[in-house]
Amino acid sequence: MGKQQIKDGNWKTIFGTIITIWIVASIIASSVSELKQAVSEKIVIIPIVGPLTISENDGGILQSGTASTSDILDNIKKAKDDSSVKAVIFEINSPGGTVVASEEIANAVKNLDKPNIALIREVGASGAYWVASASDKIVASPMSITGSIGVISSYLEFSKLFDKYGITYQQLTSGEYKDVGTPYKELSVKEKDYLQKKLDIIYDYFISEVSKNRNMDREKVKEMADGKFYLGTEAKDLGLIDYLGDREFAVNLTKQMINKTDIEVITYKQKLTFLEQLTRMSSYYAGKGIGETLLNFNMNKEIKINA
Repeated sequence: MGKQQIKDGNWKTIFGTIITIWIVASIIASSVSELKQAVSEKIVIIPIVGPLTISENDGGILQSGTASTSDILDNIKKAKDDSSVKAVIFEINSPGGTVVASEEIANAVKNLDKPNIALIREVGASGAYWVASASDKIVASPMSITGSIGVISSYLEFSKLFDKYGITYQQLTSGEYKDVGTPYKELSVKEKDYLQKKLDIIYDYFISEVSKNRNMDREKVKEMADGKFYLGTEAKDLGLIDYLGDREFAVNLTKQMINKTDIEVITYKQKLTFLEQLTRMSSYYAGKGIGETLLNFNMNKEIKINA
């Protein structure tokens, strides 16, 4: 019994220590960020990470976050209104998201009125590529995932499950298409045609926006807009991006664009929930501990060579 209490006490101490470290680290990081942002001239990096959505992280501290338009638009406005910000790098790692969210962010990028670059590090697909296309130049890692120009709509349908258990769906609507897309019945041919036409309108708009943003022939964009994704090297050959490179390359390119070599580079942090910050920090310390153990093992183990 005593040993169990000691173990429980150890876990409580460890968890309390982690929480304390997180709070102190957050305060220090915030202070350092504010000091950096007081620099006279700077290049700002704005992260666009995760699925794009108009929803905010309003589900509490334990909710996993997404790249909400409110956070990203606030950061863009902040950079736009700050005269000390001379250029912006949008660091993208996103599979895309909703049409409205993608368009809102893309329009904000287009209207920034400051030199800017989109950096696709791992993924910049679908709506996220739409956002990237609105920037002055696009840099992508050679093995990154880009493109995937297309529109998808889907939903779960339970009608066959209902049939199996003798459950019926009673339809009471005031319009023929009022319950179109309900998961309780199959789509009729007429309903499928109705929804497909809406998707085609969005798809056509998506193609037009990319075509204008990239100054590419619309038919050429349409040929590539079949939902396929392209690696960075392929995207460069197709004209979907301008340069192959990493973060350092993007920063140097931005400095060249504004003709300033000695300028501070800061990052506007994307808002993270408590759970996300705690998970990242815990993962770091867990990985650090495992790494040190393996390193010490490799350094201390006896090496024998058979003659």
